[in-house]
Amino acid sequence: MKRLSPAETLAEAMERRPALRPMLEAFAPLMEARGSLPERLAEAVAQSGFRLPDWDDARAQAGEPLLASAELSALALPMQEAASSLLPVLTAARGMAEHAPALTAFFQHGDVLRASRALLDADADSLEALAAEAGLPPAVLAFALENVLGAVVRAAVLCQWPASPDRHYGPEDTPAPWDERPASWMQGFCPVCGSAPSVSYLEEKIFDEKNAFASGGGGRKHLHCGLCGTEWHFRRGTCPACGKEEEGTLEMLREATGARGERVEWCTHCKSYCTGADLRERDTRPDMDAFPLCLMHLDMAASERGLTPLYPAFWNQF
Repeated sequence: MKRLSPAETLAEAMERRPALRPMLEAFAPLMEARGSLPERLAEAVAQSGFRLPDWDDARAQAGEPLLASAELSALALPMQEAASSLLPVLTAARGMAEHAPALTAFFQHGDVLRASRALLDADADSLEALAAEAGLPPAVLAFALENVLGAVVRAAVLCQWPASPDRHYGPEDTPAPWDERPASWMQGFCPVCGSAPSVSYLEEKIFDEKNAFASGGGGRKHLHCGLCGTEWHFRRGTCPACGKEEEGTLEMLREATGARGERVEWCTHCKSYCTGADLRERDTRPDMDAFPLCLMHLDMAASERGLTPLYPAFWNQF
């Protein structure tokens, strides 16, 4: 299956859904810039001496993501490097240009690491206070931080667990522990940063006569972190938000025709939802950072039904 770049993912969506073109074109440069940044940041992260904590199965099974116990001070220079790359693109987006001076000043002189910890800990009060000090709306600061910190965290993951783009590990690749031992992480939030998933997918058809599961045609469920892009296996019938897993917990919304696997999975208990796709119904694999933007029509349908997104973002707040 061909893997699409962020630009190709957005272009495919614009061709299929011209109504989404203005929004997708506005954010295409940011998606492209962020997509290529983690690999370029990997050297800076390695030189900083930062390492994610060693994986501990007991802590993982208790639901503690790696960054919950990580000291972030070594990430100061990688954060500056990421900000210098992303801010020119980010502030060119609609509604962001007026905040360019304040954002630039914050990432150069503000307490970026404290703000990053507040973001990771979902400490809205601290983030709001830091935004006020910087003369920024909290939502604007959070949006900028999500992009900058997300790229740095992904670079840190690549430093410790490099993997080939197709998720098949070669002799020089090291599988991430949540891929190597999926049962050690059963949570609906990211094993690295603790953020919620922005999109889910069922993997494409895989036929492997040596693997009893894969010989059934694939279809394992993955969640994709909205902040750092980490992916992990998750149980198909379980709600990532509330953990309910009895029969009838998850319902699905999708178009009657031409959906190409795109759908909304929503929880009948907590009314949360996540957009996603069944890749077995597609002939291309979209870039999962850019793909949620391409599903805004499904976010609109979910909003009309009073559902709440697992990962609130600029494209799903109506």
